[in-house]
Amino acid sequence: MTTDLLTVFLLSYITAVFSQRVPSTGRNIWGKQKANLLVAMVPMLIMLGFSAARKNIGDTFYYTFAYDLRVEEGIIRPEFGEKAFLFRYLQFLLQKAGFESHALITMCSLMIIVPLVLFLREYAFSFDTAIFLCFATGLYIATMNGIRQYAATGLLLLGARYIFSRKKSDFFKFLILVLIAYLIHSSALIMIPIYFFCRQRAWSLSTFVILGGSLLTLFFVSAFLPSFTNMLQGGDYEVYSQGWFTAGHETGTNIFRVLFNALPMLLAAYFSREIRPISPVCDVLINIATFHAGIYLIASYNWIFARFAFYTMPYVILLLTLIFGVCLKQQHNRALYLLVVGAYLFFFIKEAYSTDMYLYSSDYFTPNRNFWFRFLA
Repeated sequence: MTTDLLTVFLLSYITAVFSQRVPSTGRNIWGKQKANLLVAMVPMLIMLGFSAARKNIGDTFYYTFAYDLRVEEGIIRPEFGEKAFLFRYLQFLLQKAGFESHALITMCSLMIIVPLVLFLREYAFSFDTAIFLCFATGLYIATMNGIRQYAATGLLLLGARYIFSRKKSDFFKFLILVLIAYLIHSSALIMIPIYFFCRQRAWSLSTFVILGGSLLTLFFVSAFLPSFTNMLQGGDYEVYSQGWFTAGHETGTNIFRVLFNALPMLLAAYFSREIRPISPVCDVLINIATFHAGIYLIASYNWIFARFAFYTMPYVILLLTLIFGVCLKQQHNRALYLLVVGAYLFFFIKEAYSTDMYLYSSDYFTPNRNFWFRFLA
């Protein structure tokens, strides 16, 4: 992990703290004053700049290579109905305008980081805690991989109010957003079952159905695979159905990542009596955290399943900010608070290494690689 990533982390968090101390007049869903919008734009710009300036990390190289290759072979207008039509059309517009491939990375960073930070400012119990967790949970690092999927996530975050709304008619507004996001990445359809599940009462029968179903899927994965691979045909994960699961090319996500992604659900269960009476939104967030944990449980068989958790992680961060603000910061929970913060900082460092962040490079500045936590590599 480079000192540049640590610098981005610290500067983003410090400026987020300042924006929280200079609040706006508006209030969020928890009845608290929102962070000052102008000041909150500072951590947004810091995170955006670091993300947009990269030329490797994750699948960045793949997208720039494909962009340049299409320019060399001839720019073709995509036809409606093609896979990832909106994303391909965005590339087409950039190519026709004469932009180089890095413009695509910059545009995608805008589509991901801006909605994410605005979402956290609007709905997090504490904006500065949300920014801290955005890094500590590995979410910010992950946005530099799965570019199309996170672009779809950014679009869906703009419709978060429809998930929290109790109006049944708002489902159709959310459905329109999902269908638009589907034209960026087909996995966005996962948000339709999540929408219905998350609006149930927390810790109801549906909660245990999700967890039990995840365990059964894990235990009987060989019987489940034919149905799943058939479902992948024609979608964005079609390549993974062609021998990927059965030929042993890849393994599951490690047990520590599974446990860390189950931690928000476990904390919510432990503090359930304290947080659930605050707002009906708590049930929504707890249910999404449960779904999130179930996804990672299945991902212990093969990591590709974890990509569905891209859509749930921002909501998990909202739940964590509530638990931190209402429960963990109380004096009698101080030891647990320090333990959880320390665990997430450790997780952040490990995620930075597992995603090769120490190899980060840019055309716009020279990364400083002199300060590495080598003992954790």
